[in-house]
Amino acid sequence: MKKAAVIKGDNRKENIKRCLEMIRDDIEPVKKARNILVKPNLVALKPDFANTHVETIEAVIEFIREIAPGTPITVGESSASAFYNGLPTSSVFKDFDYYRLKDKYSGITLTDFDNDKEFIRSTIHSIVGDTHLRITKRADDYDYKISLAIPKTHNFAIGTFGIKNMAGLVMRQDMAMIHGMKGGIEVDAPKTFLDKLPAGTVSKARRTLPNWLINFLFSSYPGYRKSVKMIHHNIAELAKKVWPDLVILDGFICMEGDGPVDGTAVKMMTAIASADALKADGIGARLIGFEPSEIGYLYYLGKDGMGDYSMEGVLGDNLDLLKRKFRPHGTYDIQSQWKEE
Repeated sequence: MKKAAVIKGDNRKENIKRCLEMIRDDIEPVKKARNILVKPNLVALKPDFANTHVETIEAVIEFIREIAPGTPITVGESSASAFYNGLPTSSVFKDFDYYRLKDKYSGITLTDFDNDKEFIRSTIHSIVGDTHLRITKRADDYDYKISLAIPKTHNFAIGTFGIKNMAGLVMRQDMAMIHGMKGGIEVDAPKTFLDKLPAGTVSKARRTLPNWLINFLFSSYPGYRKSVKMIHHNIAELAKKVWPDLVILDGFICMEGDGPVDGTAVKMMTAIASADALKADGIGARLIGFEPSEIGYLYYLGKDGMGDYSMEGVLGDNLDLLKRKFRPHGTYDIQSQWKEE
C-alpha cells in the first residue's frame, strides 16, 4: 500500500516539498524513468488561482532533480479555455510565467499538445451512443507522469483533482465530448444538436447565465440527465490510459462554488501527495467536504481496483482539522444524480 501525505503551512513551495519528502520511498521509481511529464492544470485564462502556480512546478522540479538529476522533464498541457478563445496553450504558458522554468532549470521542456496528429483512442459513452475521443499519442512517450492540480468544485463532475487533470492530454477539439453530451468528430459519427453549435457555446452559457436558469434548462433536457451518468465513466476510462504515477494537489488556494474556473478562492494553505493517484484524490475530495464515493469517477476507479482512497497510510497533519465543507457548484443537485438506476 502506497503512502500519502497532507501538510498545512504558510509557504506554498515548502508544503509541496514536505509532502514529497514524506513519501520519498514511493517516488523512487522515478529514478528509472527516461522521460518525465509534469502535467499542470491550466484550465483558465484568468483568474490566476484557477491554474497551477509556477512556484508549485518549481517545487516539484527541485525535488525530482534530487532523485533523478539528469532525466528530461517536460511540462506539458493543452488548455481548453485557450482553445475556446482561439488561443494556443503557449499563450497561457506566457501569461502565467511558465517560460521562466526553462531559464531557471536545465533539462526542462515546455510543450503543448494542441496540434498533435497521432492519437490513442478512448471509447466513451455519449447520449447518442458509444464513440471515442483522441488522446495525444505522445502520452506514451513519458514513462513517469506527474499530475499537478488544484482541489476544486466542478461544473459537471462535482469535483476535480489530480486524476481528472489528465484530461488535458485529450485533444482540445474533443474535450467537450467527455461530458457525454456530444457525438464524435468524424463525419459519419452520431451527432446531437450541441454538435451544431460553435465550440465552447455550452461552456460559455454555463459560465454566464444565472445558476437557477442553468438548472432549469439542464433539468428540462433529457440528454443532460443522461450525460451526468456518463461523464464519470468517461473520465475513468480515459484516466486508465494516461494514469499518473504521482499526484500532487496544491491546496494553498482552492476553489469552491462555480469551479473549475469561475468559483471563489478559498485559502487552505495545504498540499497533498501520493503515488497512489486515487488515494491523493480521495484526500483532496475530503479536504473540500466530499466523500470520495460521492464523486462518480473516483467511485468507479475504486471498484476497478485502480487504487485505494481509504485513509490508511496517510501521514502528516490531521485532515479532520484541515477540511471544510465547500460550497458546491450551482448545478450540484443535478450533477449528484450520476448514480445509475
